[in-house]
Amino acid sequence: MDPGLLMTGHAGVTLKAVPREDSDQEFEELLLMLKETRGFDFTGYKRPTLMRRVRRRMDARALTSLSEYCDYLELEPEEFTRLFDSLLINVTGFFRDPLAWQTLREQVLPELLSAKSARRPLRVWSAGCATGEEAYTLAIVLAETMGVEDFTGRVSRRGRPGRGARGRLRRAAGRRGR
Repeated sequence: MDPGLLMTGHAGVTLKAVPREDSDQEFEELLLMLKETRGFDFTGYKRPTLMRRVRRRMDARALTSLSEYCDYLELEPEEFTRLFDSLLINVTGFFRDPLAWQTLREQVLPELLSAKSARRPLRVWSAGCATGEEAYTLAIVLAETMGVEDFTGRVSRRGRPGRGARGRLRRAAGRRGR
């Protein structure tokens, strides 16, 4: 057996060869390759999630090391599409990262709001809101922090209306006890 493989499993279950953990350096090289060849910079993504999804693609191709996978990507360019489909899946939801929203509500917004005149509009932007949950969450947090009247008067009305979010919004409000 390849010394780079470990055997895992339980009695009576077929054992599967699992690659040892690749080095951080090899993973960094893969990320650099993706950035240089395809223009996608994944360095800000959560590392365990990236590694898990790359492993899933490696398993699908029966590859046991990151260096093999890099070679495979160079030989089979369509694998980039499959990898990106796996890495860029839609993970969204109302109040998806509670700690971030709490920090925004308790630390960022009070400072931001106190620095602006009450007569000046407040403009906010939500990046990467494929279905609107993040943008709606931002609006909810602003309305809760500012009060609905102040929110309505200060926030620009240029945002596009979300579609299909009403049911998800009700469920999110229920989970938050509102």
